[in-house]
Amino acid sequence: MIISLLKFLKFLVTRSAFLYLIFFLLIWKTLDYQQLINNAVPQTLSRLTPPIDYFSEFVDRQNQYDHFKLMNCINYHKAVAHFFSFQKSEAYGMLGFCYERLGEESLAINSYQQAITINPDYFWPYYNLGVIYYDKSQYSKAQDYFVEALQQVPVKTIFFLTRSKVYNDVKLSMINGSYDFLLSLKKGRREAYELLMESLYKTGSYAQLAKVSVAGLSEGLGDEDVFNYYAGLGSFYEKNLPDAVFFLKAAISKNPNNPDAYYFLGQCLRMAGKDEMAGLLLAKAAGLHQQGYISINQHLKPRVQFF
Repeated sequence: MIISLLKFLKFLVTRSAFLYLIFFLLIWKTLDYQQLINNAVPQTLSRLTPPIDYFSEFVDRQNQYDHFKLMNCINYHKAVAHFFSFQKSEAYGMLGFCYERLGEESLAINSYQQAITINPDYFWPYYNLGVIYYDKSQYSKAQDYFVEALQQVPVKTIFFLTRSKVYNDVKLSMINGSYDFLLSLKKGRREAYELLMESLYKTGSYAQLAKVSVAGLSEGLGDEDVFNYYAGLGSFYEKNLPDAVFFLKAAISKNPNNPDAYYFLGQCLRMAGKDEMAGLLLAKAAGLHQQGYISINQHLKPRVQFF
């Protein structure tokens, strides 16, 4: 009797499992699995999308951030990178920015490198990697990335920014209500040149420093005093005194309060045997330092940027 009952129960369990399998297969066949996924994506992103004013905190502030908001932005842009291949590069760019602000340097570097792999024609990831390595005092690596950034065609970067939903959302969040991608790119290129020039100076690459400085001058990006100063500095260390004097005098004409320009111009004149004039210029340099005027490189305060 007991054996018969056990056989009957086994039959029911086997039959039920088989029926459930048939039922599952029928449902699977009936439903459009891809359609279910497609419908789920916008719903998921909608739940993850941070309010537009979240971005303005990171754009308009310099130091203090709400880490909870940063994590929301990270989760959102991870989802964008996963589901939308056509916005993957900018999503990784945003991830790089957020990770850097959180102090997660290795994740920031990896994110920016991913952005470059997906879109190698975009200025800002190269620039931001250069900034990260500059801040780490790894000047050779920094200058490599700044060189790459400056090799990018500006038109391609502007086109990429203007068609990007990710970056236009950030643009709309700006507190002042407006943002000029072109003007910002010009400023970014100028800063890339300045950080590159300082990196070349720190690594003793003086011939390249003189060459890069002149190239920056030719672009007409502004800060002519800075470009002339570095061109003079490179020429001085290359012992090209005529060019050094020319560029340092031009730097002083644009900014008469640059103590280092007077100092190196004084050294040029001393090397040329003009000791009296050299003494006056060196005294001028010392006087400016005492008055609180600082060197050009102390104005360099690089930060990673959205755009």
